[in-house]
Amino acid sequence: MVNFFKAEISGFGKYPKALCKITRPSNPDEIKSSLSNGTSVIPRGLGRSYGDASLNSKGYVVESLLLNKFISFDDRSGVLKCESGVTYNDILKTFVKRGWFPGVTPGTKYVTIGGAIASDVHGKNHHKEGSFSNFLISFKILTADSELLECSREKNSDLFWATVGGMGMTGFITEAEIKLKKITSVFIKNKTLKLKTLEELFEKFEENDDSYIYSVAWIDTIASGADYGRSILYLGNHADKDELPYKTKKSEEIKVNYGRTISIPFEFGFTPLNRLSLKLFNASIYNREKENEDYIHFNRYFYPLDSVLNWNNIYGKNGFVQYQLIVPEENGRTAIDKILHKVVSSGGGSFLAVLKKMGDQEGLLSFPFKGYTLAMDFPVKPGLTDLCRELDKILLDYGGRTYLTKDSILDENTFKKMYDGKWQKWLSVKQKYDPACRFRSELGERIGLCQVF
Repeated sequence: MVNFFKAEISGFGKYPKALCKITRPSNPDEIKSSLSNGTSVIPRGLGRSYGDASLNSKGYVVESLLLNKFISFDDRSGVLKCESGVTYNDILKTFVKRGWFPGVTPGTKYVTIGGAIASDVHGKNHHKEGSFSNFLISFKILTADSELLECSREKNSDLFWATVGGMGMTGFITEAEIKLKKITSVFIKNKTLKLKTLEELFEKFEENDDSYIYSVAWIDTIASGADYGRSILYLGNHADKDELPYKTKKSEEIKVNYGRTISIPFEFGFTPLNRLSLKLFNASIYNREKENEDYIHFNRYFYPLDSVLNWNNIYGKNGFVQYQLIVPEENGRTAIDKILHKVVSSGGGSFLAVLKKMGDQEGLLSFPFKGYTLAMDFPVKPGLTDLCRELDKILLDYGGRTYLTKDSILDENTFKKMYDGKWQKWLSVKQKYDPACRFRSELGERIGLCQVF
């Protein structure tokens, strides 16, 4: 007997929505109950994937929120074993004060470890240190036949690499063993550069590639003419405690200071994000920023949007789509330029647009490869699908692809072209461990990965 409740849910983008049967197991045996009657399931953490990756209107959505315990930690090596529902927020609150930090972090701390594995999340340091899987030692996963398997690079390695980036469609991760990195302060030493053109931006990325672990750029996707391509590049390294100015060291030594948060508790009846408001907003960001070097608390550096709770409500009841793409390094400048010209000319624009440099990455469906990734947020409104289809065409011309964790629109044909050579290998592993496709999602059905063999 499965205890469940029905609710209309969505990903963080609030598009699309689906009425789902939701269950919250507290142990693996309760997860097995969800599989016992032959229906389909999909794991879900905090629902921070943007689209329909954790939606399943035909079966169960199995949430990991009650699987949130630390199992063990080695204070010498930084190896942490925990249940899959443990979040980045839990880890930061517990281990930063002990001098440890996640090896890779996405742009929000409200992500579960299970979700981080399923998305193989990346951060501002991918070009130097890779994605989450680079710091993943092993995990246990409940497969479609209710068998609990341990997976690592040496043990059940095919399932390990299919699960990393596999969007929850290979099984339910119950626990994981990960490696944290040692830090001596809670600060990032940041260098801010204001740049007037895309050419300048790419030059600065390359120029500083060896000097900084973290790098990310904000780009104005509304500006045209002489202001087209203006951007701000942020470069950072973990600050050593001994290098901190006295005032900074005294006030913020090895402690987690999350600062104040505000909340947007309800959906707007309409989105205030139109071309005029975005133009004013982007201009204010660019004009107020100053070129400097300073010390920034990790919370403000990595998670600035977490200070605005439920900020996705700004987009209104229709929600938004985050279109995150990656293009190869060798033609990245040209491809990004074409993408931005298309967005600017469409009048779309983006509330937030960030560019990062990426390195090589393993994982059958992992998003990154050596190149540049650009993420843009678009309100859901007439013409958006057509715009995304046009961007897809440009990506295919340049050998690029989009990030499944952020996707809401990609069709099967385009997905299989973007991930050609990868999705076939992934599907062969899926066939081995889940031939009846018990683990399925709306995303998996939309892009052709939910097949009964």
